[in-house]
Amino acid sequence: MPMQTRRLIAGLCLTGFCLCGRTQIPASCHSPQQLENEVRERPTAKNWAALGGWFGERHDYACAIPAFHAALRVDPDSASLHYYLGLTLQSAGQPKDALPELQQSIELDPNQLQPRLLLGVVLNRLARGGEAEEAWEAALRVDPDSVIALDWLAKARIAQGQFAAAIDLLTTAPRDLELTLDLALAYSQSGQFDKAADTLTSAMAKSPGDLRLNAALASVYVQLHRTQEAIAALRAALKLHPRDAETELTYLRLLVLAGDEETAKPLANKLLAAQPNSFDALYLTGILECDARDFASAAEHLKAAVAIDPNHYDTRYHLGVALLHLAQTRAALDQLQKAVALDPSSAEAHFQLAQVLKALGQSDEAAAQLKIYRERVQATNELALGQNKAGQAAQALGSGNAAQAAALYREAIDAQPQDAALEYNLALALDHIGDSASNNLDQERAALEKAIELKPGFAAAENQLGYLAARMGDSAASEQHFRKALDAAPRFAEAANNLGTLLGQEGRETEAEMRFRSAVSANPRFVRAWVNLAATLASESRLADARAAIESALRIDPKDPDALRLNQMLAGAHTGASATGLTPRQPGDQNPH
Repeated sequence: MPMQTRRLIAGLCLTGFCLCGRTQIPASCHSPQQLENEVRERPTAKNWAALGGWFGERHDYACAIPAFHAALRVDPDSASLHYYLGLTLQSAGQPKDALPELQQSIELDPNQLQPRLLLGVVLNRLARGGEAEEAWEAALRVDPDSVIALDWLAKARIAQGQFAAAIDLLTTAPRDLELTLDLALAYSQSGQFDKAADTLTSAMAKSPGDLRLNAALASVYVQLHRTQEAIAALRAALKLHPRDAETELTYLRLLVLAGDEETAKPLANKLLAAQPNSFDALYLTGILECDARDFASAAEHLKAAVAIDPNHYDTRYHLGVALLHLAQTRAALDQLQKAVALDPSSAEAHFQLAQVLKALGQSDEAAAQLKIYRERVQATNELALGQNKAGQAAQALGSGNAAQAAALYREAIDAQPQDAALEYNLALALDHIGDSASNNLDQERAALEKAIELKPGFAAAENQLGYLAARMGDSAASEQHFRKALDAAPRFAEAANNLGTLLGQEGRETEAEMRFRSAVSANPRFVRAWVNLAATLASESRLADARAAIESALRIDPKDPDALRLNQMLAGAHTGASATGLTPRQPGDQNPH
């Protein structure tokens, strides 16, 4: 069972039952005599359900299922009994049978959270991902703070590549470790590594000893070529958790990557002594021995590592280097060619391959590899420079210096001209400058168009272009971009809200209502969309529906000024409220939690 399913099931365990007895179930099912007597003497739904719970708590689902069926024959309209039977069937590996029970439970009592959560799990298990998302969205309408629903929904969107929709959902979510990790992953997967690092750093300020946060931050730092900061993050974690083997292993890998032989060697020796047949112990020890020029020992350990995992680039590369220094040129050629095949972008493998080819008298082939090496070195240097500048730009923007951030993003783009995320971040920096001059707006638009050219279907960039077009008074272009954003990410609540606002401004109230409903369905915590929906309904004199929508907004944020103002108007039976007075909000400017 997947980890997340176990997590959910653990949160939905059967509780609160009296333990009772047994009749009309398989003879192989045994329970305490007192429980059997209770059911035999008083075969009520409660007693049958208690018996089902007793078996369920012991994972004896073959006995629990008929007990719950018996309870439902006594009380077929019990929402809780249908839920418990559905939970038991799901736990027994029968999701198809669990599905109608959960649906019946929800129909009987729509305000219960747990059946909706489990329904999403069952639908997801049946490969009905879209319906699973709808179930979790419905769960959020019951409880907007449900961490389990937010977690599952975010993970589903990340898996589909709907990063903008996942980020949109999570930026106002309750503070929770799992949701923080989801948000950081969504940022990382969309290429926004600096935002991922900021998210994790903020969380670590409140939970400095959390190993998962430290590991995730270290991973992001490595992607940003900030190896020393990654090492520092893990070192801090190990001070608090000195016996955590996985963190220690990750720390060792980074020390080897950074070339810190003095610190790494004792750890590697410790790991190899404890696990002499471990791939990690063998290959990391081999790399350190290569660096120490103990090539004979390195070759021995690296050959053993290759036998365990023949598709690991570092192992093949360092084995090739060791064999070259041991004058085993043909064997070195084989290993380095395999290393290049595993990672053609690595400059160092091309360089060492050139040395082998030169030693074998293949001068032309060696020259070709050196040419590739120089190109790869230049690309690596430009990547590091670009990411360094991007990091500085993110810090400048966070400090409120948008102009400096824009200048730094331009320097990053000069180093990495094919990076769509950098173009998008430049556009956001230009937007934060707040200059409505046409030249500035044209630069912002050009950056967004370049981002989409580099990454077709870049939903966040399409949404920002729609917002920009609306600022420039081009409603037709604005609508087109918002629709493209939703084509790329159908559950992107921000884009749906922006499109609804635009349609409302044009008097297309029916279409606007549909988009606002789509927005609050995709993100039931989206206060602005609830307010817009309420305003649209009020403008159509649908006051009861409008009040329900504004209640949803205030339930999430009781202090939202627009929601409070509209609620006061509705309380006074004023019907002049309209969505047309609202403008598309700035992308990324979520309502604060």
